[in-house]
Amino acid sequence: MNSRYIFGIRSGIHIISLDVTAAHLRRACRVVSGVAERGGLILFVGTRKGQDRAVVKAANMAGGCHLFERWTPGSITNGHQILGRCRMRVVDEFDRPIPGYENELLERPSLKPDLVVCLNPLENWVMLHECGLHGVPTVGIIDTDANPTWVTYPIPANDDSLRCVQLIAGVLGKAGEEGQKRRRARAEKGDVTYQPVEFELKKAEENDVKTGGDEEAIHHAGGSG
Repeated sequence: MNSRYIFGIRSGIHIISLDVTAAHLRRACRVVSGVAERGGLILFVGTRKGQDRAVVKAANMAGGCHLFERWTPGSITNGHQILGRCRMRVVDEFDRPIPGYENELLERPSLKPDLVVCLNPLENWVMLHECGLHGVPTVGIIDTDANPTWVTYPIPANDDSLRCVQLIAGVLGKAGEEGQKRRRARAEKGDVTYQPVEFELKKAEENDVKTGGDEEAIHHAGGSG
């Protein structure tokens, strides 16, 4: 399955084609940059020893989140139970916190990432499976012993090399940073890439009112018999 990524074999070691790696990395960068430009939440994951600094740095550059410890199964599937009431905040189009929405946030479920970047898929196949079940796209470094179908956008590379992993994480983090810059530049011109929070909260309130009205109508209908 990974044969199309392999350039050759030397002393029993599979050598991945750098041209293939570069092509897949460029595609992944476009994905990361696009998600960041639209204000999406990107989660960077790397749980092997030594990957923590690369994960944190890439997440900070892209304005996303990071995970360098063991993934808790069910964090996406049953996020409201596993994560509980995680602290959230409302920000404007320039990422400035907006006060006054604390009570509304208490009732909202935990957020799901819009994109997950995984530096070591072999140890995080449970997380990748959850992402697949919930339609969360994934980017992952795929070595010759990994299944490329585990992720949406594979990057063929040597995941045993810390320098290789750091390089790829840095490039993807930079792509996210560029996307964030374009998003803020568009916001300065009045072009917001996502719905303002006032619109979303008003929409949620209208849905609650509609649901309450339907329940009341059902109650009256049941009582009239």
